[in-house]
Amino acid sequence: MTMRTTFVQKWGIFVVLGLAVLLLAGYLAYALNLTRGVLGVPLDDAWIHFQYARNLSQGDGFSYVPGVPTPGSTAPLWTLLLAGIGLFTDSFVLPAMLLSAALFLLTIWLTYRLTLDLTDHVGISLLAAAGLAVTGRMVWAGWSAMEVTLFTVLSVAAVWAYQRRGLSGLTAVLFALASQTRPEGHVLFALVVLDGLLAWRWPYGEKRPSPPWRQLFIAVLIYGAIQLPYALFSLSVTGRPLPNTFYAKARQSTLYSWRTLWETLQYHWDDNWLTLLLLPFSLSTLWRRNRLVGSWLVGLWLLLPFIVPFLWHHGRYTMPLLPFQMIVAAVGLHWLGSRLWPRRQAVWLAFAGLWLGIGLWGAPYWAGMLGYNAREILEIDVALGEWLAGNVPAEEIVAIDDIGAIVFKGPRPIVDLNGLVSPEMWPVLDDPDPPTAAMRFLATSGVRYLAIFPDWHPLLVSDPAIAQPIQRFTTDTHSIIFAQEAVVYEMDWPYRQQIEPQHEATAVFADRIQLRGYDWQPDDQAVALTLYWQSVTAVPESYKVFIHIVDENDTIVAQADRLPVNGLAPTWRWQPDDLVRDVYQIPLPPELPPGQYQVRLGLYTEANGRLPLSNVASPTDFITLLEWQLKDS
Repeated sequence: MTMRTTFVQKWGIFVVLGLAVLLLAGYLAYALNLTRGVLGVPLDDAWIHFQYARNLSQGDGFSYVPGVPTPGSTAPLWTLLLAGIGLFTDSFVLPAMLLSAALFLLTIWLTYRLTLDLTDHVGISLLAAAGLAVTGRMVWAGWSAMEVTLFTVLSVAAVWAYQRRGLSGLTAVLFALASQTRPEGHVLFALVVLDGLLAWRWPYGEKRPSPPWRQLFIAVLIYGAIQLPYALFSLSVTGRPLPNTFYAKARQSTLYSWRTLWETLQYHWDDNWLTLLLLPFSLSTLWRRNRLVGSWLVGLWLLLPFIVPFLWHHGRYTMPLLPFQMIVAAVGLHWLGSRLWPRRQAVWLAFAGLWLGIGLWGAPYWAGMLGYNAREILEIDVALGEWLAGNVPAEEIVAIDDIGAIVFKGPRPIVDLNGLVSPEMWPVLDDPDPPTAAMRFLATSGVRYLAIFPDWHPLLVSDPAIAQPIQRFTTDTHSIIFAQEAVVYEMDWPYRQQIEPQHEATAVFADRIQLRGYDWQPDDQAVALTLYWQSVTAVPESYKVFIHIVDENDTIVAQADRLPVNGLAPTWRWQPDDLVRDVYQIPLPPELPPGQYQVRLGLYTEANGRLPLSNVASPTDFITLLEWQLKDS
């Protein structure tokens, strides 16, 4: 054994870790330059964890809004770790970033140790560790203050323990903790159980005449006991065993999302295209040593499209596969080199250098992405949260899109429009017509303000009589937030808790819909008319309102025909006793001669015609709402 070999065996992994530290430092310096020296996290989701952790550490339990329990975190173990930080400080950004960075370094070391156990080859092990160290997305995750690196550490550690000890109690605990960090961990443990049932080896290489039923039963028992508390908490709050966030994001209209599969493979190809080309040369070799490495790597790729319709946040749900991808690729590179260039180590090393160089090539991109992401979160979400805290009373309910920094900076009652911490929004999101469902739900929930990305909800804010913008926040780039502008709106909903019309009315149409009153302001250019409706029963059909302005000869001189509130509050959405304000601005023709004019109105459908009035003696299908005299100007 030469001195060089001894040095590599003893110190090689520390050299790789040193490289990783340099990359972390470089990424952070580049990001701080883009954020003008302000430390920020690249995802608003990190602030969600901060909010949960702060409430937990302050004795408010597992809640997002203090006093309102909700299982909105898909990473309860990460939340618990951050709650420990919350016992000492209310400033989570730097400690959480340092924690995720430390876990990234630990992942590199565990990748080295797992590969060494699989191959008994220091060179392959160092190559796998170095490949992970230079992968831009993993370095980005190292500064994300998110659960990604914790889940990666636990999944690699669990597979390593499985390789060395089989499905022991400790192994089961590691798999269970991984599942308490990300729900994808359930898939990993399912693969372990399947491997234990189908392969009569325990651990690898030691044949047994029958499957280890006792060990398997104990492992499943341990795993289930660790999952049980949070699952019971979720069941007690939402009636479902998994966190809110899982169900909110796992909505899709098709059984299998090919878009998700393509985007997943594209991300992993962009990480290092050579790694994917090397997979076929090593999967069969590793399959004989540890079936879990390959089945987890390929299995999650194939399974994820069943769960989510598209990827979020640079494909972070499959980032924990990157250590396994690097292990498989390093083994494949060695297998290929040993057969094509068995006596030309320089060629093999050149290809290894090429592989690492491809990973390093992405460093400027991902360092910039870290900075741009953090800057967008600071300019939109953090700024919006700070503005709400200073300008909107804390007791006002605000409906919002990105919930993390907004609530952390200005704690208040909220409705999460994406359902992450508001499961009451799930029926709205699943409704065939979500905008009109959201309109009624938000109005009847006492929401007065929206703090949203208007491009996400164009119909909700399409009517200036309903949505009045009062503050805007913009960012120059478009790297992590799906919109470059967020707006705070003060809402004047069409659904009302009570009404005070200027003029009372008593028209009832077919015992279904009652006109309670109206406001109006005539002039020589337009008729400003506001109608106040009340539903007598639930209304199954979608009725249009017709308003005719007629002269003394019953000739229609102006009119409006449309769904109530321009379709934002259709009658089929109305429930018994709903009160709806419906605003019209009806232009009058120019040069309209002076005289006596009437405003008539009614309800109709294209298929069935007009609704008759049911509270009058003589049959009629319209009401003469008012008359006025247009004078010569």
